[in-house]
Amino acid sequence: MADVISLKDGSVEIIFEPKDFQYLVEKHLGYDAETYFRTLIEKLQEEADYTKAKVETDLNSYEAQLEGNTTCFLDILDIIKEAEKLLMEKRLNKAELVKLLNQIKTEINNII
Repeated sequence: MADVISLKDGSVEIIFEPKDFQYLVEKHLGYDAETYFRTLIEKLQEEADYTKAKVETDLNSYEAQLEGNTTCFLDILDIIKEAEKLLMEKRLNKAELVKLLNQIKTEINNII
């Protein structure tokens, strides 16, 4: 898509891509202005690339953390099912129940 720019002298320029605008800067403001403009654009591009990489890294880290939490909770659910079975028996094996509770504590401590 092209952009139309009206210049101060009344002329009109059509910009098809960023290099066209860069050429206009050089043509009307000089080489030093064009170099300054190009440097600004390169710096902004580097910052944008860095931000994009950081966001992707943060997102990957967050997703890994969520997967770890999910695994932990599933393990805790399995332990709770075992504890429920113990509680349903006629005689309560307190030692086994304490063992299961300690497993839950270990799972939680590993994830935090």
